[in-house]
Amino acid sequence: MKKIAVLITIAGLLVAGMARAESTALASQTGSDIGLSLSSYKYREPDVMSSAGAKLGLDLRITQVLQSQLFIRGDLRYAFGPVDYTGSGSMSGQPDWYIEARGLIGKDWTLGDAVFSPYIGLGYRYLLNDARGISCIGSTCYFGYRRESNYLYLPIGVTHRIALNDRARLVTELEYDHLLSGKQISMLSDGGVGYSDVTNKQNSGYGLKLSVMYEKNKWALGPYLHYWNIDQSDTVIVYQNGIPVGIGYEPKNDTVEFGVKARQQF
Repeated sequence: MKKIAVLITIAGLLVAGMARAESTALASQTGSDIGLSLSSYKYREPDVMSSAGAKLGLDLRITQVLQSQLFIRGDLRYAFGPVDYTGSGSMSGQPDWYIEARGLIGKDWTLGDAVFSPYIGLGYRYLLNDARGISCIGSTCYFGYRRESNYLYLPIGVTHRIALNDRARLVTELEYDHLLSGKQISMLSDGGVGYSDVTNKQNSGYGLKLSVMYEKNKWALGPYLHYWNIDQSDTVIVYQNGIPVGIGYEPKNDTVEFGVKARQQF
């Protein structure tokens, strides 16, 4: 994941270093963008399990420019695609999707040939993985269940724009996401053997977002990377038929999504 991020950054800087900018055309613009993405997605709990698959994503971005080069922005993303599970057995084709919504405020700064637009805001990510069914290793079988993931986070990022010619520009965006609170709901009752559902809290973790987009006229195309690293949750008591039978927690985990995105500006 780190090598991919470095390669994307180097590619963006090399192209940017050969370009001359026209800063008057690089500032944030009032309007809307609609995007479509295709990516490789992997969720992993080290030494426990992993689930991986392809994701198709739909994005909506609305920007409103204010006075004094300030702007506000709203982002909405929906991504879906089945994943294959490997862990306590294996299972293919699990339904898996997430939705992410963010509100941001930022300011454009013209520095030399480029425009930098730092921003901050508030984001929320909800994911549902439906692992209901039976997975087996040899003669030992395990039941699956639905898992809901909720992240409330603080996005802090910067957008860098530089002109390539009078109609095209390179836009690089780098963002750090600080986890404010997380909640995992494991619907163990799906197994039908008397277990109660479990809710765990996560208070430590972070995410990263990186993209490099080539924009020309009203179209844009480029690679992107999304990454999450979340620490182990708290522990709670697990009940079966009202009797405590153990403790449950969400293990330390990470998520990597790498793909290509295209979008049109309106």
